[in-house]
Amino acid sequence: MLDLDGFRQYLDEEEMSRNTLNAYMRAVKLYAEKYDEITKGNLIEFKREQLLRYKPATVNLRIAALLAYCRFARIPMRLKQVKVQKRSSIDNVISAEQLSTLLRGLDRDNNRCWIVNILLLAKTGMRISEALRITKRDVLSGKVTLNTKDHVRTIYFPESLVEEIRGDLAQLSPSDVVIRGHWQNKPKTQPVTEGGFRTTLKVLAARYGIPAEVMHPHSFRHFFAIEFLKRKNDIALLADLLGHSSINMTQIYLRQSEQTQKDAVDGAVDWHML
Repeated sequence: MLDLDGFRQYLDEEEMSRNTLNAYMRAVKLYAEKYDEITKGNLIEFKREQLLRYKPATVNLRIAALLAYCRFARIPMRLKQVKVQKRSSIDNVISAEQLSTLLRGLDRDNNRCWIVNILLLAKTGMRISEALRITKRDVLSGKVTLNTKDHVRTIYFPESLVEEIRGDLAQLSPSDVVIRGHWQNKPKTQPVTEGGFRTTLKVLAARYGIPAEVMHPHSFRHFFAIEFLKRKNDIALLADLLGHSSINMTQIYLRQSEQTQKDAVDGAVDWHML
């Protein structure tokens, strides 16, 4: 039998993020539903079955979870990850026009709370997990250094952002988090969870006629990166600002979307062979 409780404690001690911990636990529970022990044969069979039902990225996450369990249980084990084709484009990113539509709609509805939330992501490139930790004090200081599970990173708050939301921050105490939402029967705004943030984005997408696929928290991080490179072509600096461990991760933002690539090919390949 697999020791699920012990594995959860191990992941906590390894300071795994809550999302990663939950994903790893789900993967090991899936394995434990069919197998009572970790063997190379069982792992290979599990991997093959997963590939029939899920995308390679999901399978690789579950492989990583099982290998983490092996480290916890001190079982020497190797298992190859599924090869995933390197992305050649960046898609499902909110455009400047769509972002403007969103902000205008929020402004018409006098929804300053969500204007602040959107601007905070779009003007810093933060991950939502980081943004949920940001306080009024952090923003007014102009920067904050956050400790994550494997590194320390500094996030800067541009002057244009600070000036746009300074009035909204006035009602908060220095230690209050900035990302907030409206709750029923609550006179004041309250902090939101990551799940609540994602759900509200889908509601706003439907309300303002914005494609749902571009309304996710990471979309604003992508938007920040693309717009930053348009104005300051410094990929190394952007990698630092995004907290990427390798500049190779950041180079995706130098590429165009699939639709832009398709339009370019359609426009260039106009010769006739017959």
